[in-house]
Amino acid sequence: MRYLRAALQGLLTPEELELLPSGFNRIGHVAIICLHPKLMHRGSDIARALLELKGVRTVALRDGAIHGRCREPKLRVIAGEPCTETLHRENGCSFKLDVAKVMFSPGNLYERARLPKLVKRGEVVVDLFAGVGQFSIPLAGHSSPQRVYAIELNPVAYGYLLENVRINRVGHVVKPMPGDCAAIAPRGVADRVVLGILHVTNRYIPLALEVLRPSGGVVHYHESVPSKLRFERPVKRIRDAAGGREVEILDKRVVKRYAPGVDHIVVDAKIGPAANF
Repeated sequence: MRYLRAALQGLLTPEELELLPSGFNRIGHVAIICLHPKLMHRGSDIARALLELKGVRTVALRDGAIHGRCREPKLRVIAGEPCTETLHRENGCSFKLDVAKVMFSPGNLYERARLPKLVKRGEVVVDLFAGVGQFSIPLAGHSSPQRVYAIELNPVAYGYLLENVRINRVGHVVKPMPGDCAAIAPRGVADRVVLGILHVTNRYIPLALEVLRPSGGVVHYHESVPSKLRFERPVKRIRDAAGGREVEILDKRVVKRYAPGVDHIVVDAKIGPAANF
């Protein structure tokens, strides 16, 4: 990151400057960084430099990956204000959330802007892992669906989902649903299903097919996958789960680099009618 290198020139050694992160996440007033183990003792110096950026009032260190069924982050504040609840604005939408308690990935910004452009007027969309509304709210605000079912298991994230629906005035379109999507997702209603979870996404492809109308529809399938298997594995998983239903791959793209040698990808797959349709 050019800013950090310039700000810390002369304070950090050349070796330490080379270990600086290539970037950081900014969610509202909170800057979130990952540090190399050899830079941990320099955390306060790096954090002070980030606090000089306009609008940054809190610096948090990422202590590990998102974990658990509720997709909880592992963060700790290392400088600035202790408050991790913030209001994040992007693409004309506002998201209230606590970055230390719920997941929100700024790296998905383009994807959150892309998806509403694909939704046709009057469609029914089911967002199986809605979080604080990061896909559901732009879908409702920037396209014209009939209904967006937004399902979220984490009670903290669900509370923010309700608040964000209110803030963005999309309650006439978005129907928040608290609980396990496998148990409560409406079946046979969707023209489009968003599968925005990572790591275990393939387990939910059969559910997504149940949620689609019998006449078929589109599944937006996200997965974290080794770069060498970038599209081969996710496409195969979709075709295998389709059980003979026609599958047309409409698009496939890398959302972001998730980790060294691992990509976050999305595949847009059009699923044909069910056998008994």
